[in-house]
Amino acid sequence: MLSMLITQFRLKLLPLLLLIAVVIPAQAQEELTATPAMWLVEQDGAKLYMLGSVHLLPGHVNWYGGEIAQVVSSADEVVFEVHMTAEKEAQSAQIVMANGLLSSGDLISNYLEEDDYNDLVRTAQSLGISGAAISTFKPWYASLILSVSAIIQQGWDPASGVDKYIEQIATDSGKNISELETVEFQMSTLYDHPLEVQTEMLIDTLEQLKDIRSITLEMVDAWASGDLERMDAAFLEPMKEQEEIYSKLVVQRNKNWIPVLEGLISKDQTTLVVAGVAHFIGGDGIIDMLEEQGYTVTRVQ
Repeated sequence: MLSMLITQFRLKLLPLLLLIAVVIPAQAQEELTATPAMWLVEQDGAKLYMLGSVHLLPGHVNWYGGEIAQVVSSADEVVFEVHMTAEKEAQSAQIVMANGLLSSGDLISNYLEEDDYNDLVRTAQSLGISGAAISTFKPWYASLILSVSAIIQQGWDPASGVDKYIEQIATDSGKNISELETVEFQMSTLYDHPLEVQTEMLIDTLEQLKDIRSITLEMVDAWASGDLERMDAAFLEPMKEQEEIYSKLVVQRNKNWIPVLEGLISKDQTTLVVAGVAHFIGGDGIIDMLEEQGYTVTRVQ
């Protein structure tokens, strides 16, 4: 589930952390040079580049430069899952407030076995989150807030995420910026599940957090390597254990994006699409979907 939360969600720390105060020191790690996967579709003079991203990264990862920097520089339009603005940040905070808390009088302990609830409280407190606060969260939000806090504790830097970094460059250079979906729809893929499904998600997250360091290191190493088999194992296989969430979080969104991508391919320009790497890889990924539509997709990095 950690892989799902990291790769799917353009993490917005204000709405995610607005109910708690977390002070977490980053951990120093050795420098890592990354060559993340990037693909290209060419048609009638149009070029559509697709870069698989990770929305949070450890600060020690060097990934920007070479082919990626050239593509960013040459792109006429840069497309993200969601193009975050100040207005959309505020909107996402409202969505969390409306959908992240249990009804008055209801508690998360009503949906967990005693051992799981005790594990939840211990984990939350170890991350600087009070048991009283976490008890009022819906399971999806508790899962997300714990994951974000734990990942930051491992040294993953919100400011160094691929999307955020490229978005700043595109903004500074005055490029046209667009998005694949709305912030409302993106966030609904996390919260719009029955409470029992959310609870399964939370229990899975609590189990993975016990081995957070090795899981996050393997995820970033797999993404940095550009190795499709390693990325499949690190990102997709854990997601597929939660079938309903995987279907809504990844598969349906990929299907929704294909017409958008086809519209971009029809433009006489160079376009760069930056989205979570899990959306591009595997049998349910965008690359296979585009090829099934008859497009030739070339791996360029």
